[in-house]
Amino acid sequence: MKVPVRAVAMVLAGPTLFIAGSPDVVDSQDPWAAIDGRKGAVLWAVSTEDGEKTAEYKLSAPPTYDGLAAANGKLYLTTRDGKVLCMSAK
Repeated sequence: MKVPVRAVAMVLAGPTLFIAGSPDVVDSQDPWAAIDGRKGAVLWAVSTEDGEKTAEYKLSAPPTYDGLAAANGKLYLTTRDGKVLCMSAK
């Protein structure tokens, strides 16, 4: 399965792999737009059992390199605009 995300941050949390990055696209008018964060960013949750995407969240800015961590039922994400996000299932 091809994942249309330029993953710069990943973390495995139980049966879910979280992947964060910018879209894997190249705009002919602005080839660096996705890498520079001008095309937005997403966080995907993917099942490790069947590889299916279980959730997708739009991010306000691209994640920092290796900027995902999971602990105590929470997901922590740092973004290139200086934010630290904390997410949980609740």
